[in-house]
This record gives sequence, C-alpha cells and structure tokens, in this order.
Amino acid sequence: MNKALILIILVLQSFNSFSQTYWRVENEYGDEILLTIDLNKEKKTFEAYSRKDALKDLAGVFTYALAKAAGKLKYPEIVFIEGKTREKNDSLLLNGNFNYFDKQFLFTGSISGSHFDGLYKDNRFRQHQLTGEKVFDNKSVRDYTSIINTAFSLTEKHIVNPAWLKSDEWLDFKKKVNELKVKTADDYELAAIFFWLGKKLPFTSYEINRIRPENKPNGRKNSAAVREIKSNIAIFDGNNFPANQKEMDSIALIISKKDYSKLVIDLRGNSRLSPLSVNILTNYLSEKAFNGGVYLTRKWFDSNNTIPKAQDYQKLFKGFSEASYQPGVLFKEQGRSLYIAPTGKTFKGKVYVLADSKTSKAAEAMTYALKQEKIAIIVGQKTAGMTVLTESLRINNEFDLLLPNSDFYTIEGKNLNKVGVEPDISLPADEVMTYIMKL
Repeated sequence: MNKALILIILVLQSFNSFSQTYWRVENEYGDEILLTIDLNKEKKTFEAYSRKDALKDLAGVFTYALAKAAGKLKYPEIVFIEGKTREKNDSLLLNGNFNYFDKQFLFTGSISGSHFDGLYKDNRFRQHQLTGEKVFDNKSVRDYTSIINTAFSLTEKHIVNPAWLKSDEWLDFKKKVNELKVKTADDYELAAIFFWLGKKLPFTSYEINRIRPENKPNGRKNSAAVREIKSNIAIFDGNNFPANQKEMDSIALIISKKDYSKLVIDLRGNSRLSPLSVNILTNYLSEKAFNGGVYLTRKWFDSNNTIPKAQDYQKLFKGFSEASYQPGVLFKEQGRSLYIAPTGKTFKGKVYVLADSKTSKAAEAMTYALKQEKIAIIVGQKTAGMTVLTESLRINNEFDLLLPNSDFYTIEGKNLNKVGVEPDISLPADEVMTYIMKL
C-alpha cells in the first residue's frame, strides 16, 4: 500500500514539473508565430516551438530525413527555441538558441504573467524583437485557407504569362499548397510554404507578405551622384542612379570636367533600379544605338502564343525613356523595349559593372545588355536570375501577393529567369573593390 502511494506521489510530482502553454508572438515586422512553450520546472529548461512537424510536412518525410541525416536540419518544426530558465522576481527568464530552418541564433527572453518578450541576433548581429501574449489553445492564427485561395485566384488573373500555370511545376506546387493550407498555423509557416515550394516554380518573385506600413519620404531621399574613389575612377553608388535626363546631363558634365577614364556602375544587391534609369544611363554609356531586350506583360501573352522577334521591337513597343512611360502601370501595355539611343554625350572611358547574386530585375537586364554589347566588363558574381518586374496585389487588409507582372527577354529571345548573367571576371565579394582600386 505504501509503495503504491509513493508511486502515485512520484507520478504527480513528475506531471507537475512540466507545464505547457500557447502563445501568439509577433516579430518587429508584424509577422506572427503560434508558439507552444513547454517548461520543465525541475530541470529548469524550456522548449518553444511552432506547429509540430510542420517542416517535415513541408519538405516531405524522405527529404526531411535526408536533410536531418546530413546535419542540415535539426528539428521538424519551422521555429524551435530551447534553453535554460531562471526566476527573477515575478518573471521567468529564458536563455538559449533560436532555430529557424537550418539557422541557429542566440536567444534571450522572459515570461511575465501572460506577456512574452524575446530577442535574437542574426548572423549580421541585427537584433530581432519578439513580443506576444498567452492564448487559450493552439488554433491557427488566422484563416490561411481563405488567404491562399484568394492568392491563387489573383495569380490566375494577373500573372504575366498564363502558360506558366499549365506547367507540371505549377500544378505540383498548387496541389501541395492546397494540402498544407488546412494545417497552416501561423504567418511564418505560410511564408515558408511559398518560399520552400516556390523554388521549383518556372518563375520567380512569388510571395505572400504581411502588409507593412511604409514611411514614404517627400520626394527622393537621394539624388543621383557619382563618387570619386581615385583620381581617374568614378563610381555610381547603391541606388543613386539618374531618374531623368536632366540628372544624367548634370552627372555627365561632372564626369567630363573631372576627366575620369573609368566609370564603375555598382549593381550589387540592386533590385530597385527602374527600367527608365537603366535606359537613361545606358544611353550615356553606349556609342551606338541598339535594342537591349523587351519587357512583355500579360496583355501580350493574352493575345500571342510566342514572343516577338527582335526586329519588331521598335515597331510594336515604345521605349522606357519616352515621355509617355509611367512607372507602375506597365501592365496596362503589351510591353516596352529597352531601346538604347546615344545622346551625344557618351562616356569615352572604360566601364565596369559590379554584380552579385542579389543583382536582379532591371539591374540584371542592364548587366546582360552591357555585357552582350561589350560596353562594360562585369566583375563579381553571377546575378540572381530574377529579371521579372513585380507588383503587389491586395489579398485582404493584412496580406499582399507579390507576383511577376512583366517578363524580360533578350534580343536573342532568351529568358534569364533562374539563369542569371555570368561575370567576365569572377571574384569573391570581399575582393571586388580591391580589384577596382588596383585598376
């Protein structure tokens, strides 16, 4: 009798040493995670994780097993936080590791009553805040089935090339997403589904994102300018490219007065360069007229089964540098050509373009055109292979769908999506500027 009583007491003590609670946690961008937090009071440890086996469901049992065996994945959950606990006043302090897919970051946090605070640092030492409140159950944060259904409907109506939606890759993607949508528990899982499964799609730049408030400045933050890095070398920095011909003329005058013999166009990490800026700047760099390619929209593909021939570009499409071009409404036309027409103030020196794996969209089209026409030497790494231009369509009051609304084709009829542009001189990122400074 005494032995049975002791056994019951031990079981009760073991049960009471564990506690499980559910938390709705938000990052600094407004994305939400549904976390289950397990506390082991006896060992003073904790585990916090998003939906059980979500990553295994997403990758598939076989692929997940291979990735885990290879040491690429540790947990079958998309987010898994673990570590030690200690009490301080009326708070429980958490200290451990934040695991996200195959990445691991240092994590600190606290639980006070029904409030959760957390902080982790990424590989660039940037801090990411997490705040949340306790909830009663692990019910999905929102209706993801409705969100995904609306996203698919918008895709079918607006994506630049409807032929993509007949591909095996799209049909497999849609089938898998439809299987997962009823299980999806939080915003992190939704983003992971589209990112992970979207890698196999025949197109790029396809995402569901939380709508974030934008702090739009009055006018442009930075005007176009060149910076001298040596007495004979000038460089266009970051996103400070000419937005109109007047700005380009001012820069051309400076370059002429300074008598620079080398001009560096830095397109590393550039995904925001407009086709208009590409046209204006390339007009200044080229001594001859040529067509650098064409951007086609849904209006073209709804009426045509093939892409146009290069000799018809000027007849069929206007150029980006024409006064009629309005940014953001290209989808209303069948397309525009990247027609280069020298202005008479052509740069006579040597041109170098710096590119990397994040050089995309119009910047990538520019890289290709300058390389193909032997106007510039491309230095760095292969570009992203994402030449499509995109638009964001409203799903509901909380989410947008990012999808391609125009697609770039070279004059040879090539599509650079998932292909990219190889550099003339391949160098690691940390050696690119050293090479330029030695010119």
